[in-house]
Amino acid sequence: MNMNFPLWFGFFSAYSQETADTVACWQNQGFCSFATCPASLVNIGTCRDGKLKCCKW
Repeated sequence: MNMNFPLWFGFFSAYSQETADTVACWQNQGFCSFATCPASLVNIGTCRDGKLKCCKW
């Protein structure tokens, strides 16, 4: 039995969960951006608990 499986399972389960604002951004056909949204895009919210901007065409 490979003992690395519990380590990988714990790692991926901890980092695979997205925050609610990130999921809402994706459901509204938006994407997350580190910088402010360019002039041709609209800021429709936040991602990653308010750390990123959610932009949409």
